[in-house]
Amino acid sequence: VAGADSPVRDAATGALSSGNGNAEKYAISALFFIAGLGLDVNVLKSAALDVKLNAFIHGMIFIFPPAVIAACAPALIANEVFDERIVDGLFVMSCLPTTVGSGVAFTQTAGGNFSAALLNSMSSNLLGIFLTPFMIHAYLGVDSSIDPVVSSSKLFVGAFVPVIAGILLRQNAGVANAMSGAMKAPSKLLSDVILLGIIARTFVVAETSEAGVLDLDSTLRLVVFLLAFLVLHKGVIYASSSAIDSFTRQDRVAALYMGSHKTLAFGLPLIATTFQGNPDVAAYLLPLVVYHPIQILASSLLVPIFKAYVSKEEDGL
Repeated sequence: VAGADSPVRDAATGALSSGNGNAEKYAISALFFIAGLGLDVNVLKSAALDVKLNAFIHGMIFIFPPAVIAACAPALIANEVFDERIVDGLFVMSCLPTTVGSGVAFTQTAGGNFSAALLNSMSSNLLGIFLTPFMIHAYLGVDSSIDPVVSSSKLFVGAFVPVIAGILLRQNAGVANAMSGAMKAPSKLLSDVILLGIIARTFVVAETSEAGVLDLDSTLRLVVFLLAFLVLHKGVIYASSSAIDSFTRQDRVAALYMGSHKTLAFGLPLIATTFQGNPDVAAYLLPLVVYHPIQILASSLLVPIFKAYVSKEEDGL
């Protein structure tokens, strides 16, 4: 992003850098409102009754990743594998909810439990508005600049309220039809533009400091570490979900996607709001930005494998 042509970069950051941050706040609220408009809650009723599956996926979203990163952090810092701010960014990433759209789409394409994927996407992102700042604060310590109550209050106003407003507005039949049809692509494009603007502004502002700056060697180490983390995460999800007899293969596919994904669409504004005014915000954001294409590429490559896996159960094999 920082290497983009200056006209593109200026266009993406110009509006968001004005108004003492008010434009960025409005952009974040708009992002969550659009996400709410895109959530079809009518398919969630039956999925909500599967408490065991939902608890398992939420554990893989909010418990396993932070535990792994927290365990690795001392060694990563002591051996100077990464700058301490990048390690903190890894933990921040690990505390985020699952993806809003891509995980659900991959689950559906692979023949997984679509309703469970959608439910866990929605519920984890709403829960993350309140849970993620408290987890980050607990890790960074009382001396950090993070006030979880203040952060959650800001996220409640800037994220939770717009999401609920979008969900309620979608209950109108005309709005629901539009969001499922003619407005689906334009709303996705608008969300992508807002995300690009926030990412660009974050890293362009970081050019004035050393926050989030990695050399090529450190970047390659980060990619390798995140790839290994993804493989470990999916491996643990598969092994542990396979040991639960009540889970179907469709359930396991949903867990493999939703449990291992980390959201950029919600994660970016969550981080921007939680670390508002912090000069190291780019460092906290960087692992997520690197992890996002890795998880998308890996997930796309796994679609035919998971589809064949689900088909064997449907064929009684």
